[in-house]
Amino acid sequence: MFKKTVDYDKFSKVYDKVREGNPEMVHQILDGVSLSGSSLVLDIGCGTGNNTLLLASTVQANVIGLDISQGMLQKAYEKQSQILFVQAPADCIPVASETIEFVYMTEVLHHLPDIPATLHEICRILKSSGSFCIVTQSHKQIDRRMTSRFFPASVAVDKERYPDIDVIEDLLFKAGFSAVNSKEYTYSPVRLGDEYLETVTKRGFSMLHKISNEDYEKGLEDLREAFQQSEVLMYSADYSFIWATK
Repeated sequence: MFKKTVDYDKFSKVYDKVREGNPEMVHQILDGVSLSGSSLVLDIGCGTGNNTLLLASTVQANVIGLDISQGMLQKAYEKQSQILFVQAPADCIPVASETIEFVYMTEVLHHLPDIPATLHEICRILKSSGSFCIVTQSHKQIDRRMTSRFFPASVAVDKERYPDIDVIEDLLFKAGFSAVNSKEYTYSPVRLGDEYLETVTKRGFSMLHKISNEDYEKGLEDLREAFQQSEVLMYSADYSFIWATK
């Protein structure tokens, strides 16, 4: 299978033009955890800080963003210099053991080169009874994506990148977490329009960087034709929220 890597520093130059923070996702995360003004919270794979800033503006807690890409973090720092943004890999977090009350990652797990090592590292830095939330998609949810319709080559690519939910749960227990539970959340259906087309045109979804240029151009042509034919493209995004307690 033809696959390419993603240059996240290069991707950071257009990321904010096509991707925004997700208030509804952040609300779902905060609904599952209790935090105070003294709580330390770590956003792993924070990118340009969109969800980091949303969460920090919603809850009284000390929020830290961590990402491996200097380009992404520079964009994040330009938005809010008061939040601590740290450049480091997720499997080697420069934080003392049993320090953090809550760790979360939103649509990040599939980008990690060593998922088991990362989960062990998160368990290490969490305080006793600390919480961890992974926001990801199951293989069935990948099948239901609009991108899967127009870019079918992306399905196999992402099913290889994304561990399915039962695999993640097993890895969490092996990493040392004592309790694990998962739930799905489906957003209200929306009609996709010019913003979606612009995102796809700029390859604003990482899987579009990992398929061949031929597959990408064919899918983009089909998508443009659907819009030209005034087809109503309705889509209900859905995610899996996997919660773990140390």
